[in-house]
Amino acid sequence: MMNMGESPENLWLADLWMQYRDRILRMLSLRMPAVLQRRLSVEDLLQETYLACGRRVAFLQAEPEVPMYVKLRRIALQTLTDMERHHLAAAKRDAMKEQSPEDDVAADAWAHFADTISSPRTHLERLERQAMARRVLAQLSANDREILELRHFEEMGNAECAAALGIEQKAASIRYVRALKRFRELVNHENPYA
Repeated sequence: MMNMGESPENLWLADLWMQYRDRILRMLSLRMPAVLQRRLSVEDLLQETYLACGRRVAFLQAEPEVPMYVKLRRIALQTLTDMERHHLAAAKRDAMKEQSPEDDVAADAWAHFADTISSPRTHLERLERQAMARRVLAQLSANDREILELRHFEEMGNAECAAALGIEQKAASIRYVRALKRFRELVNHENPYA
């Protein structure tokens, strides 16, 4: 039974949101700059995104051929941009200079904890792999990095990637395969004995 204040659109959006909430949260967690997280939590950004979706129901219901996650992702990225403008470009305290001492203490504590549960060799190997991954990613084109991030970090399917990038599915598939091949070649070049 519908409450007096709840419209069918609100119920539709709430059901839709529950379907995609975790994916949107994961995507925002990956893309939200640390400097903005000093002012706003990822959960707060997620809530702002939901409110923005409520204002854009017509956009969400239009063009049914576009995957729903792609539409929600677009609104989430626009909300992230709006929040960056609001919090970082405002003539308020400089968020770039803000740093909580607890942040450093917590980071140091977790790093120390990680070191205690792994051997120095394991720790060194992990640092070497991270450094190699950064070097390899720096050598990839922006298009290659983007398609790999969409597929592996945001767990988007081929159709969603195509819609997000504004290209055909076949082109998205080809772009992904080529980017993955380039990534593997660079990794093999960096570490030929792996």
